[in-house]
Amino acid sequence: MFKLLIIGCLTFLVSLVGAFEEHPHFCIETEPLLLSEIDRHVVMPSEKDLQCHIKATTLTQKEKAALVDTLCADHGSTTIKRDNHHFLRLHNGELNGRGVQSEVCANGADSVLAWVPYHMVLKNYAAELNPKERLTYIAKATNVEREKTELCHFRHTDLVNAVSDNLFTCVVMIFGDNFYGLEDNINVLVELQPLMYQLRNITYLPWRNVSNSYKMHLGDSVLRNPSGERKPIYGSLNYEFVEKILVNMTSVYQDKKLAKLPLLLEHRSSVLELNSDGVGGMEVAEKAYFGRSMDPRSEVKVQVIGQWVDQHREFGADIYEYYGHGLRRYSQPMTGGRLTFVRIDNTEPVFMAPESSNLAKASLFHEQKAGKLKEDPSGNFTEWENVQEDEEPGFYCWFVVTSLFLALLVILGIYLVVRTQSRRTKQRHVYEVANTNVSPTA
Repeated sequence: MFKLLIIGCLTFLVSLVGAFEEHPHFCIETEPLLLSEIDRHVVMPSEKDLQCHIKATTLTQKEKAALVDTLCADHGSTTIKRDNHHFLRLHNGELNGRGVQSEVCANGADSVLAWVPYHMVLKNYAAELNPKERLTYIAKATNVEREKTELCHFRHTDLVNAVSDNLFTCVVMIFGDNFYGLEDNINVLVELQPLMYQLRNITYLPWRNVSNSYKMHLGDSVLRNPSGERKPIYGSLNYEFVEKILVNMTSVYQDKKLAKLPLLLEHRSSVLELNSDGVGGMEVAEKAYFGRSMDPRSEVKVQVIGQWVDQHREFGADIYEYYGHGLRRYSQPMTGGRLTFVRIDNTEPVFMAPESSNLAKASLFHEQKAGKLKEDPSGNFTEWENVQEDEEPGFYCWFVVTSLFLALLVILGIYLVVRTQSRRTKQRHVYEVANTNVSPTA
């Protein structure tokens, strides 16, 4: 019961930690669509496309270089320098603010930028924007017939008013000499924000500070030796527990540039999600081995116990930014991280006394018979079909009784012989003494 209580509490902790879920209808594509693959013919959507109500396709390094060159370089145009177009910020598929063109130029497009089709932006985010604002948004337009893609910008009012006819225009960034409509392929620039940090390639330092805690019952087992010889018997016990992990968040967020995001910890060949306090848990299955030397045809019950310990460790890791749906990006290395494992260690068996059916007296008073050794329905090996049955006394019992009787007769005979001999000796001694007192004759 105590074991179930501990596992239940820690399982509840794990359920709280695992409350975060990635947006089910938001997808991130890392392979951009080639111009040659864009066509006007009808394509049957796949199951994945049906589930992805919002699809973001990340920019390649070549696209980022072209973006920075177009937005930030001097092309001889005086208008583009004064313009400060905007882009949308998405966090787990949800609208989370906007950024400006100058930010892209300041960081060299170092953030994770992606393209989202205009009709998806219109359907999912337009209702959250203020219709009274006078802004412009960065996009790209692809004309399939000319097989050409250019950066452009469109008005905020086109988005919030759901303009879907020829009134919509996407003006080319440089010189503004080309115009694109919704009949062309329009994609809006967005910035994807990380959901969590992922600690990978963890290296633990050799020191480990251990604090011992209480012991608990892990399970029961039985060791059986059905053989007729004394020999070592080994067994094992499978047990499960919830390993609790507590990461010192201060030791991870040493760099002030890192935002206070939840952590994903690489542990036991999997990725464990921690909450904002750095606490998490994981179900662990282990196996405890034990053994002892056992008498022939015997069995012994075993209880396996283990001790809860707190292992305080220091580690280094690589910090990755995790954006959801398997997309992560290397951020920076980290050293001096601290964490605590609360786990079961120092397992040991407790051997119980053998049961009465395994005592040696059953084999001392009976001749062993072939075919008598069998396994009862409970799974225990017993030497006799029924050790409680009424048994007739054997030769060994009569031999012991007769031997004791004969020994008693011998002792009694010796006693009588010694007593008779003693009486004769005493009479002879009296007779001899009397004769010495007779006076000699004259």
